[in-house]
Amino acid sequence: MEFLVTSEEMRRYDTYTIEGLGVPDIVLMERAAYGAFEYIYNRLVSEDLPGSSVTVLCGFGNNGGDGLALARLLYQKHVDVSVIMIGDRHKSTRSNLLEQDILINYGLAIIYLTADEAAEHLKEHTDRSDIVIDALFGIGLSRPLSGAYLKITEMVNTSGSYVYALDIPSGLPADGGGYSYPCINADVTITFGFNKVGLVTYPGAAKAGDVILIDMGIDEFSITGERPAHKRITDRNDIDWPNRVGSANKGTYGKLLVIAGSEDVYGAAYMAAKAAFSMGIGMVRVITHVNNRVALETALPEAMYLFYEEPDDIVDSLNEAYKWADGILIGPGIGLDESAEVLVRSVLYDTGIPLLIDADAIRIIADNGSYLKKLAENEKRTVIITPHMGEYAYFTGKSVSDAKERVVQEIKTVADRYRLTIICKDARSLIASHSDSDIYVNSTGNEGMATAGSGDVLSGMCAVLMVQMQDSHKAAAYAAYLHGLAGDDAASRCGNVSMSASDIIDSIPGVI
Repeated sequence: MEFLVTSEEMRRYDTYTIEGLGVPDIVLMERAAYGAFEYIYNRLVSEDLPGSSVTVLCGFGNNGGDGLALARLLYQKHVDVSVIMIGDRHKSTRSNLLEQDILINYGLAIIYLTADEAAEHLKEHTDRSDIVIDALFGIGLSRPLSGAYLKITEMVNTSGSYVYALDIPSGLPADGGGYSYPCINADVTITFGFNKVGLVTYPGAAKAGDVILIDMGIDEFSITGERPAHKRITDRNDIDWPNRVGSANKGTYGKLLVIAGSEDVYGAAYMAAKAAFSMGIGMVRVITHVNNRVALETALPEAMYLFYEEPDDIVDSLNEAYKWADGILIGPGIGLDESAEVLVRSVLYDTGIPLLIDADAIRIIADNGSYLKKLAENEKRTVIITPHMGEYAYFTGKSVSDAKERVVQEIKTVADRYRLTIICKDARSLIASHSDSDIYVNSTGNEGMATAGSGDVLSGMCAVLMVQMQDSHKAAAYAAYLHGLAGDDAASRCGNVSMSASDIIDSIPGVI
């Protein structure tokens, strides 16, 4: 498990390490610089590029101090280094000033430019550099780059140089979001202490390149007050898988009711139910339209079925099914018509067993104020929703662009408001719950999973863990992680262009 920190959290841990633990800030700066130096210099040597020319762009804060120390270490190995400091030199921090003095003592000249001067003349330096190192702002920037700094960013991005960023690419918000923020596009970001939320979530994950984490003395001992709010699962061993016992029977591992498919759609019901079996559920009963009888009974004979022409025809059977089941999955492929709404209303009002809401059911609830109120008034029932970004935006009443920009900051608030657990599915899925302060960021998976049925597979997987575990938040986080692992395995077997949702299901046994 890995903590992911915001800019405020990192500043708090930095301050406590210096003031509470007594580690001088210059020591932290030197350790950060040496970690970055080791990585960059070893690459220069291993790739036979010792003659590369390097330009280090430094600001006058502590991120710039890291860059100055790094430049000195490279210079001591006879690397061709130029140092350009950009901004107001009268705003230098104490440690930055010390690093300037040390660098000058070693005989390496510093070029001082104002932002406007750099905007006019920086291209002369970057265009003849093989490598540019960005040490301008770090995590301290809280607004979009503009004016001269925007021009500087554009010069670096069009220079053709290989770009390293120290801690975070300049201009990129450390806390996530920033789709409209211009920033330096790094090939490698060398980040210090803890990984940053903005480097793991999009758009930062696309701007940061490869992210290398350096131990520079800010670690778990530096955490004071609340732990970091964000974390990600990094290893299969992080998952506490429900144990199997030798005396088990098919009821031991749960009975799942899958309400999915509609008059013209059966594939979603098949995907969800099949994924549930692959995840180890004991029994599945599918409720779907009678038109799907032949296809589903042929494709998935392991499941039991309850078919309807009109949902009102099976009210008594639904209530019996609720008594039988340990959990319900509703939504994949049910459509948005009156029949679908009858089913959604029933699972909200006629039973209190654990409920996973996906796909069309999310939109039906979002369109009905009384259904939203029912969720918000829930006190004891386990409820998980699994929207993709478009459905999340619809559920929260935002445009997709606004939802994407704010989801990292707002998903916990949405979970608290409606007293549920959310998996917001995206290239970096986010998982939050009203029952826990942690927010998980999932980074398994690949672009090949952007294929029809992939979300139905996740809902089936997650519903099983919802039934088998007592913790809906961990169930959702584990399901997202394993779903991504299965997708990665499917991509390795089938390619990320040709893989399908069925390939993801085929990969589940190998990752659980």
